[in-house]
Amino acid sequence: MTDSTASAKGPRGSIGPQTYAAVKKLIDAGMNKTEAFAQVAKETGRSTATVTTTYYRIAKRQPGGGGVRTSAKSAVRGTRQAATGQAAKLAADARAAIDALHEHVASLEAQLEELAQQSQELERIKKALGRI
Repeated sequence: MTDSTASAKGPRGSIGPQTYAAVKKLIDAGMNKTEAFAQVAKETGRSTATVTTTYYRIAKRQPGGGGVRTSAKSAVRGTRQAATGQAAKLAADARAAIDALHEHVASLEAQLEELAQQSQELERIKKALGRI
């Protein structure tokens, strides 16, 4: 691809948003989607199917889905993926909490052992002082 070809089409990643904007503009002007897709395809030299696919791909990225409905299957899949991700995060958080608890219990056991030794030492000192 030459520099002139790249600049004529715009920077990389700009065709999708440009296609969406062109179709949206025609729809807002009162044209139905099928006519708008055909018009943009004719203007850009791309197939109607390419324009349609590009429009819906970009529309789904818009806030609120760009007015495009997703299929029930897609919605369920998205919900399932979100739930799986949440479950994995919760499991990781639970593992981290359990590890932290184990460390804390080990620390408390070490402190208890040290206090027991200090208590025994104190008792020896008391007995030694009692003899004096």
